[in-house]
Amino acid sequence: MPTPPPHCGRACTRADDINEEIRNLMRQPVSRQRSEQWARLLEQWADAHSSRCTCWAPAA
Repeated sequence: MPTPPPHCGRACTRADDINEEIRNLMRQPVSRQRSEQWARLLEQWADAHSSRCTCWAPAA
């Protein structure tokens, strides 16, 4: 089994924060502002995961 690379924590922490914002956003009624915020959060999430840090999480 491959050994995961060291985890720095920075990218995962930020991605976790963004995931929480997305969950909260999805509880809001559909609107133009929600759609715009959704797009911004997806960009932030992608940026958090494109860093040199690797996130390893247990399977759900």
